[in-house]
Amino acid sequence: MVILLGLLTGCWDAKEIQDINYITALGIDYAQDEYVVYAQMMDFTSVAKQEGGKPSQKASVWVSKSTGLSVNDALQKMYRTAQQLMYYSHINAIIYSEAVLKRGPEVIFDLTNRYREIRYTKWAYSSRESMEKILSVTPFFNESPLSSILHEPKETYKQSSYIVPVQFQRFISYYYERGKSSYLPSLAMNSSIWKENFKSHTLLEIEGCFFMDHSGVLKGFLSQEDLTGLRWVNPKTVRTPVILTHDAKIVASIVVHKPKVVIEPGTSGNKPVFNLHIRLKGSLNELAQNVSEAKLKELAERQIVKDIRNTYEAGIKSQIDVYDLGYSLYLNNPAKWKMYFGKDSKFPLQRASLQTIDVQINIENTGKYHLRV
Repeated sequence: MVILLGLLTGCWDAKEIQDINYITALGIDYAQDEYVVYAQMMDFTSVAKQEGGKPSQKASVWVSKSTGLSVNDALQKMYRTAQQLMYYSHINAIIYSEAVLKRGPEVIFDLTNRYREIRYTKWAYSSRESMEKILSVTPFFNESPLSSILHEPKETYKQSSYIVPVQFQRFISYYYERGKSSYLPSLAMNSSIWKENFKSHTLLEIEGCFFMDHSGVLKGFLSQEDLTGLRWVNPKTVRTPVILTHDAKIVASIVVHKPKVVIEPGTSGNKPVFNLHIRLKGSLNELAQNVSEAKLKELAERQIVKDIRNTYEAGIKSQIDVYDLGYSLYLNNPAKWKMYFGKDSKFPLQRASLQTIDVQINIENTGKYHLRV
């Protein structure tokens, strides 16, 4: 019996956590005819919960940089200086530069889809800034980058909904779905808002989106200011403000929740046309002037229509169907969609293609105060 015990399998080849390097994010760039790959790692002592609250020391972040003829070639060169086993299953975010997106997505998506350790559920981003700096940014209170919008964008989106964060599998589904617009939120660094003990502290923000078509052509970049109307046409919007002004003076601010959107496709003179019907509910957060509820609704609806129209026109300048109007036609009449939006067709959307924008808002509550009128 004792001899047989020696034949039993055990954990002789198990690796301890401290003996593995866990990559948490990748950045992919293209420069001088080579792919440039950045890998982010962090010390687990800055990730684990500690007694007494927040970490007392600044989180330690490690970022590698390697180049190669392909993404995998660059990673192989990174292994030369890896002191321990590199593990990819904890990658939670991936960032693509504008330069690499211009190369076409098929090659760069191949590794991140094909390699078994890299999951589909990672957050997907683009960026116009230095990958090394983006991956080195740390959030508040000495916490690790796992607490930043790079790794956890959902909570900030719930509080201020402008651009929906995209997981990789959702991006891929949009990329291959006929009529859908595929986009990647663009990360940027902002050093002008927060200070730590009177010293500027750099934090991440989403500055806009890069859009691409289904053939892999990068259509262009739209800033968050260009995309202010997108939130009103997105049923996923959780909470977003509309600031009401009159004669360049603040009147009120209303926080709007979960719009209900109906896109009505049609044709006019052998061209596609679309009507939008949007129903909104909101709460009055700020009242600077003594106006009636009817006036507040009028100002809010006028501002929302203006936002929607401005974003639509910013999109069609770059031949981007920001609101997926073509997709609504595809679901309603695939034959018509193929005629107008098919592979051999020119971009059909014009300024007049978006006809009626019907917006109705209901102010459900006025906070702890009543309206003054």
